[in-house]
Amino acid sequence: MRGTMMAAAAVLAVLAGASGAQAATNLVTNGSFTQNNLTPANLTALAGAGRVGVEVDTHFIWANAVTGWNNVNTGSDYNLYFFDGDTAKLGDADSRYPGEQQRPNANFTGDSPDGGAFMVLDGDPGFSGNLEQTIGGLVAGKSYILSFDWAGGELSNRTGYTSSKLTGTFGGDAFSTTPFFNGAGPNAPGDFSGWQHVSFSFTAHSSSQLLSFLAVGAPAGNLPPVAFLDGVSLVGVPEPAVWALMLAGFGGMGAVLRRRRRLAAA
Repeated sequence: MRGTMMAAAAVLAVLAGASGAQAATNLVTNGSFTQNNLTPANLTALAGAGRVGVEVDTHFIWANAVTGWNNVNTGSDYNLYFFDGDTAKLGDADSRYPGEQQRPNANFTGDSPDGGAFMVLDGDPGFSGNLEQTIGGLVAGKSYILSFDWAGGELSNRTGYTSSKLTGTFGGDAFSTTPFFNGAGPNAPGDFSGWQHVSFSFTAHSSSQLLSFLAVGAPAGNLPPVAFLDGVSLVGVPEPAVWALMLAGFGGMGAVLRRRRRLAAA
């Protein structure tokens, strides 16, 4: 029995070492958008004014307020940051358009699977701008999985958008979600697609690469679609040798358990 227990412990040690060495570490800084550089005084003032988010592009006072992320000025880009999905319809984002309802419309369902804060990127071609972050710690030639939650929709006080999708690049490689097409009538609040989890596989070309998101939608003008973004993750794919080691460990554990059953039966 003592030998059996030692064998089992050895197998568990192998598994622990293999899984620990290949732990799925998220290389994205603040992928859940929970961290920002707003001070307690800022947040108190915003709450007192009924503001549940802020405009974070380079055209407003809260430019690049989301920790780890940069908004690239491409003209009239318009990106909003909301503090929580449960409060996003109860007030407006503080923005350069104070007289308009800068919040998700009535069809918005609330928190993403990741929960909490999230981004809203304008998909109007005249108002779209990149949300970017440089990712370090990569290994050239290694495979990585990019995952995130996204949704298509529209801000309040707007109607009639046609489509929305979220596109982007990682290094020199591009990605794009499947477009969401609005089925609501021209004078009705635009449909919300519901949060969707998507993943893309990439091979790193260098030790540091730019990750960029851009909303794309139609039509242009005062009927803008938006893309919602949350839960951004980039993790390395375990090497084949590590998978083989882990499978061998599971096989060894099975052999130990079968031996214990035979001894117990005897």
